[in-house]
Amino acid sequence: MEDITPRFIRRSRLKYFLSLVAAALAGGLIVLSALPVLLPYMLPEPETQHQLPWLNHPEDASVLDSEYQQSAVVNAVNKVAPAVVGVTRMSQSGHRYGQTSDLAPSGHGSGVIISPDGYIVTNYHVVENAAEVIVTLSNGRELKATMVGEDPGTDLAVLKIDSYDSMPWASLGNSDALIAGEFVAAIGNPGGLDLERSVTFGIISATDRSLDVYDWVFGLVQTDAAINPGNSGGPLINMAGQVVGINSVKILDAEGLGFSIPSNLVKTVSQSLIEDGRVVRPMLGVSITEISPALAQIHSLKSDYGLLVVETPTGLPADIAGIIAEDIIIEVQGTAIQSLRDLRQVLSDSEVGETIEVTVLRGATTLTFEVVLADQSSL
Repeated sequence: MEDITPRFIRRSRLKYFLSLVAAALAGGLIVLSALPVLLPYMLPEPETQHQLPWLNHPEDASVLDSEYQQSAVVNAVNKVAPAVVGVTRMSQSGHRYGQTSDLAPSGHGSGVIISPDGYIVTNYHVVENAAEVIVTLSNGRELKATMVGEDPGTDLAVLKIDSYDSMPWASLGNSDALIAGEFVAAIGNPGGLDLERSVTFGIISATDRSLDVYDWVFGLVQTDAAINPGNSGGPLINMAGQVVGINSVKILDAEGLGFSIPSNLVKTVSQSLIEDGRVVRPMLGVSITEISPALAQIHSLKSDYGLLVVETPTGLPADIAGIIAEDIIIEVQGTAIQSLRDLRQVLSDSEVGETIEVTVLRGATTLTFEVVLADQSSL
């Protein structure tokens, strides 16, 4: 069919169509130009990201360079700690009909291996009256230990375990070289094996303290490094990684007052126990009692201080030298004797076979005798 639409109408429609296209294109350009501004408002808001350093830099959560940890304390502890052991005292109690009970733990302490062949030093009071002693090594192994020897006078004991390959052991240092203010650390098992090889840190407070806690008289190393029950028998170490003391005493009603048996005494006592099974000590060979002003008044003594000789057993040093009962010992080797402790102090610095001068008061007369000291174990 022939199109009869007027030409001008067709032209008008074409213009209208082209104008619509032009408007659409213009609108699209406007939207595109505004899109960067409108887009943040059109999209959903992203979740907040926390700026936690270890999430962004996970390597910071681990120690990649531990150089700052390699202090003298850490190095010393690493050197000695493997040689520190737990010591468990096993005991038996009485039972009806003459039977005894099974072995059971009755106390815990610490110790330290001091030689490559398995000798261990601990405190005498840790293993006192033990039916058996069990040693727990740093690798967790439990071994039955042999009792080598005990010395109640210095509160020391030596145990022995079978040696094994790569067994750790600690060196005994020179306690005479210690100075006040020097850094030290104590290692042990406070409260038992649950807290094994705990480390406490402090200084040497003093190097020659005397306490009335032992049968023998010697200077103790004082430290403010914490020493608690269970630490007994463990080592006190210097920053060279050497054992300079065996921890023994803490004054319970005070903080920072711990005491260790000096390593040089430990060497002497340990050697005697290992070689002889006992400690050789000198004696005068007398029975004595301390004189007090009250005792002097009651017995009309000529001195209100010193040691009253009660008996001089026949054949012992005092008897051989001529000392008799009722003599009053007032001086030994030039040291005034006012108490039994004073006498023990002099004897601790002497040796078996040594000749010492003993001054006594006999009535109103002062006499001096030369006494050759004998072995205390010969009694």
